[in-house]
Amino acid sequence: MTAFKWGAGLLLTLAIGATGCDSSTRTGGSASMDELASAASAQKAAEQQKKDEQAEAERKADEAQRAAQAAAGPPPKRAGRPQVGEGGYLTAIVGARRRVLNESDRWPWVQAVTHFKAEHGRLPKDHAEFMNKIVIPMEINLGYKEEDEEFFYDPNEGDWGELYVVEKVEQPAPE
Repeated sequence: MTAFKWGAGLLLTLAIGATGCDSSTRTGGSASMDELASAASAQKAAEQQKKDEQAEAERKADEAQRAAQAAAGPPPKRAGRPQVGEGGYLTAIVGARRRVLNESDRWPWVQAVTHFKAEHGRLPKDHAEFMNKIVIPMEINLGYKEEDEEFFYDPNEGDWGELYVVEKVEQPAPE
């Protein structure tokens, strides 16, 4: 019985395939299958071209951003101990210790900025105000830096601003 059903199904399929649906030769009020297929192909080509243009625009924007970053120089390093590279258990322990030490060095100035914001309703507007109204009067230790480096506070980064270590800029001597 199964062979009979299989054979009948095969004959029916061959009969339909041989006669066809005659959709591409029919003329009338509706569009033919060839016209629909060509319209779908044109739509796919237009979508692909749009995707290609977007990808090209993103690539150009990335190149422009990289060029701007290269012109600006390397980003400033954050205050605190340097991060530890990847590798085993000991590296993870040292990295965790440094993170804890960096966070604990950060707490005093973040707490002072929090109090400043509560009192004045805003963050310090610049580095000078941060140093003159927070760090110097409260004698806050900002952490470690080299002799040729100095701290720089940026109020536009993060919730409480960010403290960076930057190279000292030599001020020209007054004439």
